[in-house]
Amino acid sequence: MSHQPLATSPFDDPSNPFQDPSITSALNSERAVHETQDDTTFHHVSDNRDPFGSSTTSLQNNPPPPSSTVKDDFTAREEALRQKERALAERERDLEQRQRVGELRGANNFPPCFPILYLNIVQEIPLNHQTTVLWLYREWLLFLVTLLLNFFACLWVLFSHPASVTSSPTDMGIALTQLFTHTLASFFLWYRPVYNAYMKDRSLYYYFFFVFNGFHVIYTFYMAIGIPSTGGAGLILLITLFTDGYIGPGVLTLLATLCWLVMGCLAVYLYKTTYDHYKAAGHTFKEAKTEAFSHMGRSNVVRDTAANVAWNSATRR
Repeated sequence: MSHQPLATSPFDDPSNPFQDPSITSALNSERAVHETQDDTTFHHVSDNRDPFGSSTTSLQNNPPPPSSTVKDDFTAREEALRQKERALAERERDLEQRQRVGELRGANNFPPCFPILYLNIVQEIPLNHQTTVLWLYREWLLFLVTLLLNFFACLWVLFSHPASVTSSPTDMGIALTQLFTHTLASFFLWYRPVYNAYMKDRSLYYYFFFVFNGFHVIYTFYMAIGIPSTGGAGLILLITLFTDGYIGPGVLTLLATLCWLVMGCLAVYLYKTTYDHYKAAGHTFKEAKTEAFSHMGRSNVVRDTAANVAWNSATRR
């Protein structure tokens, strides 16, 4: 039995495996994806423009300001900074002085007959405001003198019994009441607040002064008129006394009237001076409200009242 050799090897593949349609399509799709990624990840941009051309053009269109203008602007800013530094340094010196005064503060010295407060304009008030506070103190002293003259004038009119003045008992009684009540009220309602305002530089104290000293100014000119049954020895009473020939009480009434008028004019001037300082210092009504709420929050009376109100409202529910 003869064996003939095989025409082909059993390991030979008659077809090219890479010619298979499925393999060919897979290779083609992978090649397409790679080409797409290469196109999207890199782009060559050809730009022949000069990168310094736009800036050069803008500089040509907008030339820099002249050196003199820049120098003037810089000098003005430097001067403003120096002024702020001087103001801050002055304020720091004032604060240090006030701290030293607080440490060296002596015993109560006002009023001299029964000291309950410490007042020292030279030590507690800044130097540039001492004159204003001193004149405010003189205004308060003039108010006391005027109240005394007003009382003695009404008392003399009462003892003189002028027929045309029928309200002399009422005027004397009101003048005596005002002598005590208005003395204390004026000190604690407008002089002490303005003293603290200049000493501590707080908006709240300024507003206390503006409100109550405004009423004081109106009251001063009202008393200068001398309306009967108001306790005022003013112009109306003065004319009546001189008309009836009562020279003694008339002269005293004249002095009281002059004091009312002089004090009213002085009060208006000092009111305006204090208001101008208040505006120049940059104080606002919002700042005063904030200080008022802060004082109320630190007050034990306000805290106890608020706690009681909250407790009562909670128990009622």
